Amino acid sequence: MEIVIHNLHIYANLLASFIKTKPFSVQDLKARLAEEMSRTRSANPSQSSEDRTPCELEVLLRVKENEIEYLHKEISCLRNELQFLNTEKRLASDRYTEMHEELSGMKGRSEREVQGLKEHLRLAMAALQEGQKLGNSLDH
Repeated sequence: MEIVIHNLHIYANLLASFIKTKPFSVQDLKARLAEEMSRTRSANPSQSSEDRTPCELEVLLRVKENEIEYLHKEISCLRNELQFLNTEKRLASDRYTEMHEELSGMKGRSEREVQGLKEHLRLAMAALQEGQKLGNSLDH
């Protein structure tokens, strides 16, 4: 009976800390639940439900109800986290698309500019060669 009361006290403290620490961290909730469940399981695993008093069974029922409530909160947290991550993914995808379009435009402009510079260089080289030919023909 003392173990059950002790477990009930632990769960009461756990729930009180959950209420105080909103919003819930999924990692915190998982760690706390695992810790409390291992304490409950190791408290007295050999005692069957037939050996327990109605009071002990009621306390265990409350403990299980608290575990269920905790799991519902964890599910809610996971849904919120999933929704947040999906929103982040969509925003990142939109940003990626935006940047890709911008970079594609810059690449096209740069390629046209390079072609224009190559053409200017070709014309300048042709003019220079023409000038050298003209200078050589005047020297002779």
